[in-house]
Amino acid sequence: MQDKNILSDLWSYLEETDKTKAEQKVYNWLNKDNLGDIIVDNKVYWFELTNSYSTLPNHIFYWLKKWISNNYNLSYLYDVT
Repeated sequence: MQDKNILSDLWSYLEETDKTKAEQKVYNWLNKDNLGDIIVDNKVYWFELTNSYSTLPNHIFYWLKKWISNNYNLSYLYDVT
């Protein structure tokens, strides 16, 4: 799974579909270069922001988690017990 580029798939999805309001907000936030990467290691993922001044708003965070859980068999780092 480490060879899979989730961020690239996310960009493709957002650019190729008619966006809902929530998807448009995610697209606009990503377009400001706020998210550096989505790191995957042993079926666990986490977000890497581009700098310490970037913040991940809750509504975008939850949308990204939902999109990743619907498309990949991965767990978010802080949800792993």
